[in-house]
Amino acid sequence: MRKQLLVFAIAAATATTGWTAERERASKREAIGVGSGAVIGAAAGGPVGFVLGAAFGGWLGDRFEQERAQRIEAEEQYSVLRAEADELESLLARNERELGRTAAQLEAERMQHARTLEQALDLQIYFRTEQSELDPKAADRLARIGELIREMDGVVVMLEGHADSRGDAAYNEALSAARAESVRQVFIDAGVPAERIAVTAEGENHAVAEPHDVDALALERRVAISIVGPDVSPRVASGH
Repeated sequence: MRKQLLVFAIAAATATTGWTAERERASKREAIGVGSGAVIGAAAGGPVGFVLGAAFGGWLGDRFEQERAQRIEAEEQYSVLRAEADELESLLARNERELGRTAAQLEAERMQHARTLEQALDLQIYFRTEQSELDPKAADRLARIGELIREMDGVVVMLEGHADSRGDAAYNEALSAARAESVRQVFIDAGVPAERIAVTAEGENHAVAEPHDVDALALERRVAISIVGPDVSPRVASGH
């Protein structure tokens, strides 16, 4: 029995060598599987067992090689996907930083816009006695303010027309309304939507100047302009 096993072992070694020579490109694990299977098969079932064992060993070695190749392929795919994910995360982070910088820049520009508007409102416009027409230079300044206002969503222009105490109260109310309407029309011509402009006529209700005080009377012939809305502090410019 020992002699028979020794013969089969020699035959298995020879078969393994021959198999490897014929399949120079086969993997070492497949060759080992063939030889191992042949020895086991020969010991268990003679020549038939040798053949079956060799076949099983070859299949087993091939199976190991396939699993190894699949594992390597899966690891390579994971590495590719991981690299792509890292690249996407990096791109997303750059986009978020860029959006943050853009938002900050827009916010700064908007605040500067509001400050410019407030500075532009520091003006005086004079109306002559019993007149509601604007001086051309005053109209130009109001037009520039209107161009700023039209770009500011949510900003509303409040116009209050005033007159001095001389004359009939009803007449002064109508005159103050006409003065406010002149300013309103300049803003509309500059592109400010009419629905964002509110007009009131105060007439002589707030007049306190003495009839003989010419300078004080001039200060009461005015239109008070208030800009209200998001991020704009309440400030008033008076056209006198």
